[in-house]
Order: sequence, then structure tokens, then C-alpha cells
Amino acid sequence: MVAYTTELPIRLDLDTSHVEVASRWATTGSWWSGVERVAIVEEVRRARDADDLAPWEAPSQLDGLVAKDHLLPTAVVDAIWRITNHPGTLTAEWHASILGQDVNPQAYVELVGVVAQANAVDRFADALNVARVTLPEASSDQPLRSNDNSAEVTSHWVPTAQVKGPNVVKALSAVPFEVESMSLLSATQYVPMGTLLSDLVSDQNSLTRMQIELIAARTSKLNECFY
Repeated sequence: MVAYTTELPIRLDLDTSHVEVASRWATTGSWWSGVERVAIVEEVRRARDADDLAPWEAPSQLDGLVAKDHLLPTAVVDAIWRITNHPGTLTAEWHASILGQDVNPQAYVELVGVVAQANAVDRFADALNVARVTLPEASSDQPLRSNDNSAEVTSHWVPTAQVKGPNVVKALSAVPFEVESMSLLSATQYVPMGTLLSDLVSDQNSLTRMQIELIAARTSKLNECFY
């Protein structure tokens, strides 16, 4: 299976990793079923394609924008739209308001992982004007929904496992499956997570590491990335 049908010279490893990540979206996770995870990705796409909303405008508050029988809880839909379209406006208070609507902290971590991956993959396709990755059939298996009791809130808003490394590595650590997905994308779209700090000189395909970091820093600035 291929992700993109195009004459553009898209690297095979990018195509392969995007297909694999899409298959992981359809897999039942720790907190969300495959059906729910695919619904999360579909909602990311709705948020991307909708008319602009101000950061303080929740889609659930606007008539007709969110179906009353939506598969996902209202707070989750609102979170997806805010994370997708206004990530630079997220605050600890906003995060607390989402958790205050019966969203488990570790379920939120998994949600952020899927939303971030969907945005990364879809924005790649949109930038090249090619069709977005097709979503595979979702697993209907139910998740275990069990907390990692070793994860706790330390320097983050969310619980993280006791792992070493930069914050970008720790952020999703309470849900290892999402760390694996992030690592898969990082290896093809950025650099392998294992070499994040240990290898600052090797080329990544046609770019040097310094060129990669320049592009990454500029992109983060344009996206108002807090990190």
C-alpha cells in the first residue's frame, strides 16, 4: 500500500512511514479504541478544513458544527480543534478545563499524540497538493484504559514516565505506543530519536543536521511552538 499517488519524487521511507502511522491510528490504543482514534483523525481533518475560529471559540458552542451524537466527547472535540488550529494558545488553565470535563490525563496524552501525528502527515500532503493518507479500517477492540501508576506530573502539565531525555521525548511517555509512533515519524521527517542529541553532524538524506535544525527552528517559530 502506498500513501501518495503522484509524480513528485517523494522518498519511499516517507511514504512507508505515513502508511504505517495511519495503520496505528486504526489500532486500539491504551485509552481510545481504533474506531475512536480514527474519529480523532477525522475530526483533525474537519478542524483543518473548516472556516477559521478564534482560539476562544469552541466548536461545540456553535450550532450545527458538532453533531449531538458525535462518537467523541464534547471536550475531546473541542480539544482537537484547539490543538490543531491554535496550538500556540494552549495554557495550563485550558488543559485543566479539558481534564475537568472527565477526560483522563493519560487519555489526553494519547489524544495529543494522535492529533499531532495526523497534523504532521496531513500537512505534508496538503503542502504538496496530494491526497491525504487513506484511513484504514479501524479496530473495534476496546482499550484497557489502565493508568501507568509510575507516571506523574513533574515539569509538565501531563503525567510522564521516569525516562531520561529532553522534554520532547518525555511528553508522551505515559503512553508508550504514542512514543513509538512519534519516533517512527521523527526518523523520516526529522532525525531518529536515538540520535537527537548524540549525532549533530551526520547528513539526513540531502540535508546536513545544521540545515535541518535551521528549518526546524524556523518552522517552530512560525507555528508559535512553546517548546
